[in-house]
Amino acid sequence: MTAAARAGAIAVAITTLLLVPAGAGAAVPAQSLPAARVAEPGYPDIKVARFRAERQPNVSNITSSDSLNWAGYALNRTGVTFTAVRATFFVPYLNCAQSPGRALSSEWVGLDGFVGHAETVEQGGIAANCSAAGKASYFGWYEMFPRAEVRASLPVMAGDSVTVSVTYDPASKEFRISIVDNTRGAAFSVRRGCPQVRVRGRLVRCPRNSAEVISEAPVVGSGKRLAIAHLADYGAISFAGISVTDALGARGSVLSSHWNATKIIQLASATGPTLARPTPTQGDTFDNYWLRAG
Repeated sequence: MTAAARAGAIAVAITTLLLVPAGAGAAVPAQSLPAARVAEPGYPDIKVARFRAERQPNVSNITSSDSLNWAGYALNRTGVTFTAVRATFFVPYLNCAQSPGRALSSEWVGLDGFVGHAETVEQGGIAANCSAAGKASYFGWYEMFPRAEVRASLPVMAGDSVTVSVTYDPASKEFRISIVDNTRGAAFSVRRGCPQVRVRGRLVRCPRNSAEVISEAPVVGSGKRLAIAHLADYGAISFAGISVTDALGARGSVLSSHWNATKIIQLASATGPTLARPTPTQGDTFDNYWLRAG
């Protein structure tokens, strides 16, 4: 099977999925999405609640929602198209003793994946995982969902400062995904177009209608029955220097008059408990706090 045919076969398996959070007692119905492979560190947001007002002083355009796999902030507004997002953070020191069995986490920035029943996400980030034996491992990656994750040729270690960016070039219609290890002076960059993958008989689009800075529990498994991995204990992760640009050239951070922000809280199920949550923003910075594995 050619690479193109294999990618098409992966993405064409679209049905109404039952997503089962690891350790949960009940299946959670979710939106129609491509079937995952062994592990998906960049799956679209799996929402479990409607939007609600978020109380943050002097801010009127911020809401809050719950997710089964994301924690962080997503930015969008009707009619706004994004061209770039960037953030700097430290690769976390995992506490694998607090992460039962195999537990996974990914910290990333990206475009798409949040609005409606998203079919694409263009993203790059760092995976921080605990093995069943309690050993931590780390690697950089990028993904043009629904194509599979690709590991970056960039060794990273806990404590490294990394800057990740995703930038769209309208001239070439390509996304440039970059990971820079500020601690070691190493860098990785790749350019990719929107995946040529058919879903429900048509090519997927990369509408760039949202931008995100996220910590995630990856989706694992295959076929129609998937699971959300236990969330590795990353403690706290501070995302700083967050910069976002839209197609009109407007620039800002999470909070801006040019777009709306959604604070995303990760839950173990539709009724809780909370697994991870972001703090209110402070300028171009916010923190994500791990609370439990799931």
